[in-house]
Amino acid sequence: MTILRFTFFFLFFIIQTINPLFSQKDTLIYPWKKSSPITETMLSHFPTPEGFTRVPVADNSFAQWLRRLPVLPGNSPVVDYREQIRKSSSDSTIAAVIDYPVRGKKLEQCMDIIQRFYAEYLWSQNRANELTFFLPGSFPLKWDDWKNGYRPQYHGIKVSMIKSCRADSSRETFETYLWEIFYRSGTQTCYFAYPKIDNQEVQIGDFVVKKGKRGHAVLIVDMAVDSSGNKIALIGHGDTPACSFHLLNFGEDNAWFPLN
Repeated sequence: MTILRFTFFFLFFIIQTINPLFSQKDTLIYPWKKSSPITETMLSHFPTPEGFTRVPVADNSFAQWLRRLPVLPGNSPVVDYREQIRKSSSDSTIAAVIDYPVRGKKLEQCMDIIQRFYAEYLWSQNRANELTFFLPGSFPLKWDDWKNGYRPQYHGIKVSMIKSCRADSSRETFETYLWEIFYRSGTQTCYFAYPKIDNQEVQIGDFVVKKGKRGHAVLIVDMAVDSSGNKIALIGHGDTPACSFHLLNFGEDNAWFPLN
């Protein structure tokens, strides 16, 4: 298992942490929740164990966005994209289910849903122009190119970009960009495309990838630390077939994983 990081998130987090001028009013938005209120978040659902406090994060950062993801009621099962139950609400491995719709989203499997969250975060911050995901071979596919009408042309293992569509920055076009990423890439692609992170340097928003034929990916969605520097984390994932993104239990009634 290897810890990886979306490169731009890391740079932006560091800039905000060392420069207070970047601290802004909290304007977190979850695009899929526009028509319904958020009644509970990860922050309220998961208090820290005694002796631990949540690590500080910058205002409007990806870390803060993840920390406040909406959570479904405690009796919610994990369902797949066909709305069939994959794990019952009584499954002891489930700590919570994130309130994000998976119906009909066959391609949003383990790595896809992690990329989806990062994309939704940048979209909600009006910063989607900064978004770059990778195709196999670590070829960068930028939203800025896609919205300006450029599309990838595949020549075996090689990729080139050709302007073949009119410019369109709509949400519908944004979705077609994401589906191209989800269809073409996966855990293997991300394993080779993103920088590796030392265990001691792990941050909220980093993701852990197991490469190989049966690869998998999980996302670190929150972290806390005690006075001795011991770190714990909340870890979530989607799965194959595509299903609800859910937080995992480390032990009975305990969702906080030790990071030592």
